[in-house]
Amino acid sequence: MNQAFAQNSQSPPLDASVVRHAADEAMTKVPPLFPLAHFVAVNPFLGHLDSRFEDACAVLTRTTGSAPLLPASTYLTLYQNNRISDADLALAGDGEFSAEELVAALEQPPAVAGTAMLRTVVDGLDAHDDRDSWARFIAEEISKWCSAYFDTNQTTWTLPWRAESLYAAWQAGAQHDHNPEAFGIPGFRKFVRQLPSDAWAAIELCLAQIAPGAGNPAELLQRELFLINGWAAFAQYVVREEVLRGREHGALRDLLAIRLAYDAALLTVPGAAVARQVTHRHLRADPSLTALVRWQRAYELGYQRELATTLAGHTPAANQAEARPTFQAVFCIDVRSEVLRRHLERAAPSAQTLGFAGFFGFPVSHRQAEADKATARCPVLLVPPLETEETGGVARSLAARRSRAVAAAWKAAQNAAASCFSFVESAGLGFGPALASLQGKDRAHWSHAASPLTVEAPPGQTLDSLVAMAEGALRNMSLTRDFARLLLLCGHGSQSANNPYASALDCGACGGHAGDVNARLAAYALNLPAVREQLAARGIVLPDDTYALGGLHDTMLDDIVLFDVEQLPTSHAADLKALQAALAQAGAATRAERAPSLGLAHLSSDDLSSALRARSRDISHVRPEWGLAGNAAIIVAPRARTRGLALGGRTFLHDYLPDQDPDGKVLAVLLAAPVVVASWINLQYYASRVDPQRYGSGNKVLHNVAGGLGVFEGNGGDLKVGLPLQSIHDGERFVHEPRRLSVFVEAPRERLLAALAAQPSVKRLFDNGWIHLFVLEGTGCARYTAGGFEHFAARPETGVASGNMYLPSTVSN
Repeated sequence: MNQAFAQNSQSPPLDASVVRHAADEAMTKVPPLFPLAHFVAVNPFLGHLDSRFEDACAVLTRTTGSAPLLPASTYLTLYQNNRISDADLALAGDGEFSAEELVAALEQPPAVAGTAMLRTVVDGLDAHDDRDSWARFIAEEISKWCSAYFDTNQTTWTLPWRAESLYAAWQAGAQHDHNPEAFGIPGFRKFVRQLPSDAWAAIELCLAQIAPGAGNPAELLQRELFLINGWAAFAQYVVREEVLRGREHGALRDLLAIRLAYDAALLTVPGAAVARQVTHRHLRADPSLTALVRWQRAYELGYQRELATTLAGHTPAANQAEARPTFQAVFCIDVRSEVLRRHLERAAPSAQTLGFAGFFGFPVSHRQAEADKATARCPVLLVPPLETEETGGVARSLAARRSRAVAAAWKAAQNAAASCFSFVESAGLGFGPALASLQGKDRAHWSHAASPLTVEAPPGQTLDSLVAMAEGALRNMSLTRDFARLLLLCGHGSQSANNPYASALDCGACGGHAGDVNARLAAYALNLPAVREQLAARGIVLPDDTYALGGLHDTMLDDIVLFDVEQLPTSHAADLKALQAALAQAGAATRAERAPSLGLAHLSSDDLSSALRARSRDISHVRPEWGLAGNAAIIVAPRARTRGLALGGRTFLHDYLPDQDPDGKVLAVLLAAPVVVASWINLQYYASRVDPQRYGSGNKVLHNVAGGLGVFEGNGGDLKVGLPLQSIHDGERFVHEPRRLSVFVEAPRERLLAALAAQPSVKRLFDNGWIHLFVLEGTGCARYTAGGFEHFAARPETGVASGNMYLPSTVSN
């Protein structure tokens, strides 16, 4: 054992149970990071939800160095620009602070940077060493081992110890690694060889050296994990996937052991004694933190007042409620669907649109014809019980083989010397066409519409599964009667080139994939006579002339593709023609509404369509579409509450008819599923906006894919988390306003409170201030507090919306 480490071995050992409890607590604070192939939004504060938002901000200040809030100067700018009113400040003060006191609080100097943050040995060394960053070096060292261990066959070299645990593989490889010693850690290889072979034992031993006598080191361990935040999050994903399937995995524990080992090894570096002492010093709290939390609440109140006023005072346009709809179209609750639904209802006033989770209640594992394995097409909280597969005969098989061959060629080019920067620079522009021809388009267009689907389940369970899914979907979207002749189930997906984050633009409810498979499967099930027979026995009768059809909204182009139309009865030809015409008109109107945000407002309709198609194939374009930027609220209510309102693509819309849910069971499901998913999306955008450095993934232009899993910003460092800067910033200003999700529900108060009581994990989101809840009651609105509901009014100084509700932020910090 190295000398410094041996000298510290006399430190009193920490109680093993205390260490394990602290490590378990620290590991629960790490959110999962999903791989690029099916990247989905994750609430980065997932492990802090049992705490109040304000308390979590204090913990995060100690463990990450910053609270997830905007700078004081930004709140002051918003106040000076009338984006935050005195009335909002007073309400946010909750009687503890007046508006004047909160304004004065912003003028107080903040605590000195870092004085409220716990410090590890590496933090202490960096504070006293003006050489290259120790933290960056160790992050890169750990990252290289994690990249090799978790690699999904992107690299040509395979780590020999991948069959072992992550900790065992690292220990086997690191004891031969000269790099740490060359950087300045003497005796590192010997130190690694003498570490315990058990990860838990290594954690206990190393922690005793780093923080001897620590009573509750949980927050210090949180800090250790944050220093390798990206790989910790990916390890958490690996652990989570195994737990969902009833298995255990020690990847995150192993990573913690590795991180602590590096800190313990640093005790041999000059200045390490001082570095270790700072881990135990008294931390200074930032007195401005409480005020900043109230300012954030006031900033959210302005939007909430405007939306509440708009919803409560809305009188829906006359609709042919007594007549049968010309068609019904069910879209994902995704905020991009709000715009399309609105324009579709204008194109076909007698049609009905509905909002529902984009997997349509059909969680499946799907294998495409060209794929080697199936992927889950459902919310990440579910394990799919069914498997679907594309089939399509010889032509499809040949196309699949060609697709795999092109993919293999491109992968070979990525790994070959010919694709490195020096080669391309030397070869000049002449190499460009060859490189472009290899890359082609990252995402295939929706050309597999005619490929049949086969459905597999455990023997004898296929029909039962389809019936249960169909019934659950129809009841949860409040569609159990008055069916139209055509029922469109329209998923969504996007397409862009050279975009590692392409799956982030797809459907989160489909696990970061397009929703075409789920839509087609739902339509298939609803058309099956055997399914309809059992649905009728359960009280849901689909007329003989009702036919379900699957579709997909391409959110990049705002085109809508219809699948399996060749199976439509000839009796529905006119219905199909009317649907296609309305969809085409709605798509053109949606493109026109999006055009200004894309800098394309000057183009004609035809030119705009062509420009978007070219944009989707442009390998140099870093902002193909805005995704869910701007999301701020979810509305769970009858469509009549929002029909005709232009909500600016900022609201998730889920249909809910209170009169069809007297026992509140559907409402409880909606709070536990769509509302939670919307909060994950919202808080990921929120975090990436308020603190892009800690919670975002940096500049797309500098991204390099790591192991096929995530990205580095530049040539190395930690794996990046969150959204790229280009997803929330247009190059001049931010386009996303960081507001915690506002949930508006139309239901009796008693039913809503009962639904919350039935979902305690959801109730804590509201009680602890992570998201906000409002109930719509006729022409009134009330907001939820831990003690119940209280009246929520429009701004008293105006009584009407200020006009800022649907505009992107103009704040430039």
